[in-house]
Amino acid sequence: MTSTQPVSSIRNIACIGLAACGLLLAGSSLAADKGRAQIEAQYQAERAACNNGTSNEGKATCLREAGAAKEAALRGSLTDPGSAQLKENAMKRCEGLPQINRVDCEKRMNGGGIADGSVREGGIFRETVTIIPGKPADSQ
Repeated sequence: MTSTQPVSSIRNIACIGLAACGLLLAGSSLAADKGRAQIEAQYQAERAACNNGTSNEGKATCLREAGAAKEAALRGSLTDPGSAQLKENAMKRCEGLPQINRVDCEKRMNGGGIADGSVREGGIFRETVTIIPGKPADSQ
């Protein structure tokens, strides 16, 4: 009995290993199916917005972009930028300005001043007020 015990133990370990691999594969398949279902639900929601006019672009463009986003999501190349990436993008908008204007731009991008408008209205207007003292007029 001792000579067959190691063989059956190895066989049991192999069976347990195969069962564990099967469970992992089944779990990843379920996760992939759930991911596909979420992608499809997002796509349908975007199409509905295109069709009912609540998107911020023309219908043809909206439908084309919704389809492109779905394909990118299925390939795994569609990402959602984090807050750090969004912040970096906002600051890049100020890079092309002269230094004197860049300071105010960075204040606006960091939430300073007031903001009005929306994408739907054509843009967000951000305003800061900087008082620059003038030179006194020459007295005569």
